[in-house]
Amino acid sequence: MQRGIVWVVDDDSSIRWVLERALTGAGLTCTTFESGSDVLDALTTKTPDVLLSDIRMPGMDGLALLKQIKQRHPMLPVIIMDGAL
Repeated sequence: MQRGIVWVVDDDSSIRWVLERALTGAGLTCTTFESGSDVLDALTTKTPDVLLSDIRMPGMDGLALLKQIKQRHPMLPVIIMDGAL
């Protein structure tokens, strides 16, 4: 059985680390990215099963990234996260 592929984009390295550990621990394949532009570059060659994105990031925020992804990959599920407590 193929493992699900999850991409995580967050400018906070500690959030990326925690999510990567949790997702791989759950048996998923996880790749992390520091910025929305890094994800868009990667999407030119590969596509994950789902993408998790922080909403607040410098440069391209999560909503701007969502808009770009939905134009290029309308069937890709995207989950927008907010790390605020």
